[in-house]
Amino acid sequence: MFTKNKFKGFTLVEIVIVIAIIGILAAVTVVALKPQEIFANGRNSRRTNDVAALNSSVGQWLSREGIQETDPYVTLGLTAVGVTALTPGDGSISGEGVAASTVTQLTAAGYIQNIPLDPDGSTEYRIGVDNVGSPSHVLVCTGSIEHTSTYPAATYPNSIFCQSN
Repeated sequence: MFTKNKFKGFTLVEIVIVIAIIGILAAVTVVALKPQEIFANGRNSRRTNDVAALNSSVGQWLSREGIQETDPYVTLGLTAVGVTALTPGDGSISGEGVAASTVTQLTAAGYIQNIPLDPDGSTEYRIGVDNVGSPSHVLVCTGSIEHTSTYPAATYPNSIFCQSN
């Protein structure tokens, strides 16, 4: 006759099998979710929002306070080498326009609380004009867009995203 086991619980083999199944499911989930792309999309979303906020604050400054200046673009420091196109031929905007942090009138006048810094912390947004000689549009750009399926290289050549007002 069979004797009934007095111990209740799981065997070591059963526990190991359950842990292995949980590990496999976790690995499949991580691969399916593509965490790197999710984080890159989050950083890109912040970049585009920062560019929009800077663009809005520059537009507000120009319409409210810039009309009092003889040359508002000089006052903002935007008459150096301008951002000449949405996707410059050299593939970079680092040498064009000015760093957004140098345009202190935007924070001093209260049009933006603080100048945002790119999520990677190493680059700044750039502000320039479409034509240094006779500017008609201000461009706010970032050259740090990370290419993902949501932000494809075809839409953001040279990793550049700009807005103008």
